[in-house]
Amino acid sequence: MSPSAFKDQQTTLLTLLTSSYDLCQIIRTTRRFGSSPTPNFDAFQSFCLSSKQSIAYTFSSLRSSSGSRFDLGDTIARSELDRAIRSLQAMQAKLSGIAYGHERTGGFSSLLYQLQTLESEVISTFSGLKYRLEVSSQEEVKPKPILKKTKTDEVVIGIKKLDGYVEHMKKSWVEVEGESGLYYVNVWDETKRVWDMPKDGFVKFLERKEKPRRRSTWEKELERERVKQEEREKERERAKERERAWEREERRRSRVSGW
Repeated sequence: MSPSAFKDQQTTLLTLLTSSYDLCQIIRTTRRFGSSPTPNFDAFQSFCLSSKQSIAYTFSSLRSSSGSRFDLGDTIARSELDRAIRSLQAMQAKLSGIAYGHERTGGFSSLLYQLQTLESEVISTFSGLKYRLEVSSQEEVKPKPILKKTKTDEVVIGIKKLDGYVEHMKKSWVEVEGESGLYYVNVWDETKRVWDMPKDGFVKFLERKEKPRRRSTWEKELERERVKQEEREKERERAKERERAWEREERRRSRVSGW
């Protein structure tokens, strides 16, 4: 598509208006209207020139404020101007028929109304195109500014609160177990170590493992007695089982000897 497609349509429209005016001149010289006045014909011929000037001026003014994109137009504007061109071509065909005697003289009142309506619609098409171009330019996506990437765990705090955190860290210690025993490392300065537990700070102690509780002599004796009792119970059960086995064997022998 030509980058000046819409402008070319407007030029075609202006050419048709000029041709319509020229056909009116031919009608005026070749057709006899008699002595009666012809206000509708005169008004139509005059309006062909004034409409041409109005359309050309409006296009030029809106094109100046909209830029070269106005020459291309858009689908809506080109479609509307195409209908206007076809309407004006139909009017020109009627004028040509009158000028060369193929049609009767008359109907200029209707032609004048059609031309006035056409001019209004064409100017409205120009205004609509200008509005759509302005809206589209405002809706163009602006490049987003490149933001500095931040860590997810970063928090912005004030200087006063930061000083408080630093002071707290300077007074905080971590208990560490080494080969020579326990010592304490400063949270703010890890090179600072002391052997005695700090008394004016915060200390994170090592996790203490619970030592198994020592049982008393009485508890140990009670446990031994419980084990012995369990052994005696087991021995009695085994004796009963042997006795039951002996009785079963005796009954079996008695039945055999009875046979």
